[in-house]
Amino acid sequence: MLVEHRGHEHLLRLDDGEVALLIELLETALPAERISGPRASDPGLSRFINGVYASMIDTARQVWRSGGGA
Repeated sequence: MLVEHRGHEHLLRLDDGEVALLIELLETALPAERISGPRASDPGLSRFINGVYASMIDTARQVWRSGGGA
């Protein structure tokens, strides 16, 4: 993992295994009802988590299919 800091923006660079691990952590740590659906308790958190998930799930699935991980 590498984090590049550019002023008020931060670029997080993850390899495929780290992406899979991050998705696993999100799925384990956050109950679905907290981040999705009409009863989401924090819309900002919901948007963030759903954006991360949507942009990384395909990579995570490839890692899981290959039997790899972080």
